Amino acid sequence: MSDGRHASSPFIGDDEIFVRMTLQQRLQHFLTIVTFVTLVVTGFPLIYPEWPIWSWIGLGERSFALRSLLHRIAGTGLIAASLWHVVYVMATEEGARFFREMLPKAIDIWQLVEAVGYQLGLTETLYRRGRLRGFLDRRPWWRFREPPAYGKYNWIEKFEYLAIVWGNIVMIVSGLCLWFFEAAFAIFPKPVMDIVKLVHGFEATLAFLAIVIWHMYCVHLNPEAFPMSRMWLDGKISGKLLRHHYPGWYREIEAERLEKRRLETALHWYDREKPPGWEGPRGVAGAGGEG
Repeated sequence: MSDGRHASSPFIGDDEIFVRMTLQQRLQHFLTIVTFVTLVVTGFPLIYPEWPIWSWIGLGERSFALRSLLHRIAGTGLIAASLWHVVYVMATEEGARFFREMLPKAIDIWQLVEAVGYQLGLTETLYRRGRLRGFLDRRPWWRFREPPAYGKYNWIEKFEYLAIVWGNIVMIVSGLCLWFFEAAFAIFPKPVMDIVKLVHGFEATLAFLAIVIWHMYCVHLNPEAFPMSRMWLDGKISGKLLRHHYPGWYREIEAERLEKRRLETALHWYDREKPPGWEGPRGVAGAGGEG
């Protein structure tokens, strides 16, 4: 069977469930969501005070003290979520493996090129019209006939992850400078503090737009996931969706299971075909020795 793009594997069932986001990762993600939304709702009234929505939700000029308190509480929550993630990465094997997997690699650059080339369809159109046929016949990968075969994490997710890391650093440092303004002002001159204020506001706007336009569409609102991906809730993905969205990871799992099956078959044959009374070399599992 095939979904039109990648053949299914006899070693992976379409209804088999795989864990893509662990409980720790989902909890960190949820805390980041709550604090981020609260920071946006309580911070934007200072950046865009003319918007009438703030009065409608009770965060207008008369609620300055409440808005300020909620903003600082959410800021503390964002710091806690960031420190939690740092400890998770540095102190757990799962976190260290996740961080290594999220680091950009050379293949991510090529898959970015593949994704753009596939979406544009320029070289494939030229090929079908009889142009550049000799060049593209010798280099068929430049035709970009299919989307990239992404692994467990693609270049979009890695870009978002690094953007969150960088954005959190900028927002936390600039936010602390504004929170403890007098202490920061004693260290930095007024022009620097003015820049800090601008950076804090612009970075918040950039992060908001990135989440609403980029992340929400890629993860939840695109036609393949609409109206919402449930992965952030249960962390699970089926074999069918894994094959469709992350074919590179799908083939890695298939290769691991195929190798395991070959080893099991070889050991079974070894146990069946060995001469009677022969114990085999010590330490070989299934040979009759001390495995």
